[in-house]
Amino acid sequence: MRPTTGSAKLCGEEAVGVAVRSSATGKDRADASFAGEHDTYLWVRGPEAVIDHVRRCWASLFTDRAIVYRREVGQSEAAPAMSVGVQKMVTPRVAGVAFTLNPVNGDRSHVAIDASWGFGEVVVSGAVTPDHFPVDKVVGQITSRTVSDTHVEQVLASDGRLVEVAVDIGRRSVPCLSDDEIRAVAALARRAERYDNCAQDIEWDLDAHLPPGGNLVLLQSRPETVWTRRPRTASRRAARDPIRSIVATLLDGGHGQGVESHQGHPGSVDSVHDSDRPQVVG
Repeated sequence: MRPTTGSAKLCGEEAVGVAVRSSATGKDRADASFAGEHDTYLWVRGPEAVIDHVRRCWASLFTDRAIVYRREVGQSEAAPAMSVGVQKMVTPRVAGVAFTLNPVNGDRSHVAIDASWGFGEVVVSGAVTPDHFPVDKVVGQITSRTVSDTHVEQVLASDGRLVEVAVDIGRRSVPCLSDDEIRAVAALARRAERYDNCAQDIEWDLDAHLPPGGNLVLLQSRPETVWTRRPRTASRRAARDPIRSIVATLLDGGHGQGVESHQGHPGSVDSVHDSDRPQVVG
């Protein structure tokens, strides 16, 4: 069994770095998120190491935290089925997250994008204050731009390790995304939302080794679980106002144009529903 041989041939690298990612049934639902409960490993190299880390992912079904969480959300005592995906790692120029609603107040009329230079771990961990770009879902307009003084980024070192380095002065206070890239990320998030028919929390990146127009990669997509759990109340004013009614239909039905009609970065959607704590190997 040589699990990375095919990937190595396709990628032109003998020791191609891959992610070994757990994906169990019954997780990442609108009413339960298993973030951090099962293991995921990054930058695994070599067939034997891949096999070993696949076993580790399966074993993470039986950790104390996973068993306790399944009980808390009312799942069966029996362990769920788990597949393990093996994917080529990307080398991002820019990475970040996006929500198909405002994570602060639950407003579903916007896609909220956070982005920073390099690997997305600095965004997820809070090591930097990311650039922030809200995008109107209906008309696709970027409603504001908050550009932060980004002082550090994570990059891939020559020995295969992820290291934190200083961002050069020329990039610190400039947007890490162009307007076209912002709209492309918003469109990607909306497509994930339409696919799952509920608000999404996605992770994405712009791969430094792929050509512009095909370098936007969806790393992960999961249902948003905070505001989705809260009941939505119909607005009486919206019921009386035909314009508000049309806007509500566009937001809920996915039939509008706006960011959906933007065709930048086509064909680069790879959705893997895992919500696990990534672990760097090496």
